[in-house]
Amino acid sequence: MPGAGKDEFIKVALERGYKEYHMGDVVRYHARKSNIPVSDESIGKFATDERKRYGMHIWAARTVAQMKGKEKVVIDGLRNMEELDYFRKNLRCLYVVAIFASRKDRLERILRRGREDDVKSEEGLIRRDSRELSWGIGEVIALADYTLVNDGTLGDFKQKAGRLLDKLSVKK
Repeated sequence: MPGAGKDEFIKVALERGYKEYHMGDVVRYHARKSNIPVSDESIGKFATDERKRYGMHIWAARTVAQMKGKEKVVIDGLRNMEELDYFRKNLRCLYVVAIFASRKDRLERILRRGREDDVKSEEGLIRRDSRELSWGIGEVIALADYTLVNDGTLGDFKQKAGRLLDKLSVKK
């Protein structure tokens, strides 16, 4: 869910030689090309409309289209089972890692990071959570291969992330 700690997980992955892909960046890129205003509501509506028009997997397909060969990657932003199925069909090795944090912690982090298209209030986060749950993210989280709980310090979370990434590297 938004603000859970995905970017911090990715920073740890980058230190281990992964390349990052953010599905949200792909959405924002296509939104800019379509002259969509930069706000959480506008970008979210655009993402939903594109899913209705092209299928629930569209953002996974557009993300995979940016990848180059056999990179070791971490992908941020998986939101539904159709995207997961698309990734499974198009990527050689895939592990889903769910990162959990309370809504209170997530809101504090989102307000601190101050990204232009982020929500600005608890009510906004509730609306965003509802929208993303409507896309099917709850099922993806429930069926994840691994879950990291991000309820402590940043250092603790980075250690958890590092241990998991090291474990996954051995499994390949």
